Amino acid sequence: MNPNNDVSDAQNLRVSQLGILQLTPTEWLVRDSQILDGDPAALLGVIQQSGDAYEVTKLGVLTTRWFYSSFYQAQASFLVQGALAPQPSRPRASRLTD
Repeated sequence: MNPNNDVSDAQNLRVSQLGILQLTPTEWLVRDSQILDGDPAALLGVIQQSGDAYEVTKLGVLTTRWFYSSFYQAQASFLVQGALAPQPSRPRASRLTD
């Protein structure tokens, strides 16, 4: 099952394709690095640190936010399930829908 709620832009990504651009000390832009710079189709979403959590907003699902306990988990939420090496068991994520 795709945790991205059918966000097709994220379905075929791999670690090597995911581009992370730090905007501020607590905000990162996530993009598909295989799409040319300047093409809006490359933008996938934003990761924002909020206290001890990392909030993920995906451009295909703007009314839903996901919260992760690590930056690594937030980044991995944009990838195909299993594309990254498994990490030690931790709380996966919580989902908040507006």
